[in-house]
Amino acid sequence: MTVAERFVTGVLARTGDRAPTLDIICRVCCDLLPVSIASVVLMGEHEVEGITGASDALAAGVQNEEFTLGEGPVTDVRRRGRPVVVSNLRDATSDWPQFGPAVERLGLRALYAVPLRIGSVDLGVLVLGCVAPRAVPRQELADSLLLGDQIGRLVLDLQAVVASDSLAWALGASDPRTVVHQATGMVAAQLNVGVAEALVRLRANAFATDRPIDRVANEVVAGLRRFEGP
Repeated sequence: MTVAERFVTGVLARTGDRAPTLDIICRVCCDLLPVSIASVVLMGEHEVEGITGASDALAAGVQNEEFTLGEGPVTDVRRRGRPVVVSNLRDATSDWPQFGPAVERLGLRALYAVPLRIGSVDLGVLVLGCVAPRAVPRQELADSLLLGDQIGRLVLDLQAVVASDSLAWALGASDPRTVVHQATGMVAAQLNVGVAEALVRLRANAFATDRPIDRVANEVVAGLRRFEGP
C-alpha cells in the first residue's frame, strides 16, 4: 500500500465511522513515519493560527512555544510556502534564536514541516519532530507531503458538510487560543494597527515580562492591561 492508503487505513482503524479528530490524525502520522511527534495547525482568520491538533503533550508544547515566540517551523513554512527541514535544532540558532533552545529544552532535537495545501487553497502546516538529531531522507519528506495532501483533503471534505463555525467541533478540537485572538483584536483597536502587528506587540509583551501569552491576553480581555502607542 502507498503511504496515502496506509493513512486512510490507519485513520479508519482508530475512528471507525466517527469523524477523525486532529489529534488522531497526528497520531496516525507518527505511526506511518519514523518521528516522535506530529502536530497540525490550521490557519484561521487574518492568517492567525486557529484550530490545532497534536499527537501528545510534547507536540502540544512545541506548538505553544512557537505560538508564543512567533518563530519556528509553522511560521517559516507559511512565509516561504515550502517545506522546512532542520536536522539539528542546534544549527537553527540564527533563524530561531528563542524557539530552538526552548524546544530543545522540551526534549526535541529535529523538526521538519510541510504545507497543507490543496491546489491554491492554503490550509495550514503539518509539523513532525524527533527526539534525536537526524537527517530526513528524500522519500520520507515525499511521504510527509503526501500525508499533508491527505490531511488537507480530509479537512476540506469535512468542511463541505459542516458549518464553518462547527469545523473545530467536528474535528474534535477547540481553539485554545481564543482569548489570544480576542486580545489581539482589542490591541489592534487600542493601537490602531493591523491584527498581525497587534499579535507581535502581544508576543513582545509576554516575552518581556516572562509570562505565557495567554495570561497577558486574559489581562487585556479583562481590561486590566491596555496597550498604548507608539
